[in-house]
Amino acid sequence: MGTTLFAIGLFDCNINRDVFYVWITKILLPELPENSVIFMDNASFHKGKNIEQAIINAGHQIEYLPRT
Repeated sequence: MGTTLFAIGLFDCNINRDVFYVWITKILLPELPENSVIFMDNASFHKGKNIEQAIINAGHQIEYLPRT
């Protein structure tokens, strides 16, 4: 938010949907203010029903950047 990093995670592996889900649920979501909007690019590991559902269940919205 702004210029402050607030949800930093270090993973010593390739990022896939499972790793991203752990980061979203364990690191990002607990730090977000209520009713946040999360903007993501269209990387394949950003998309998944469990990821979307975790974000929605936490009371946030998802917006995907347009493809270029």
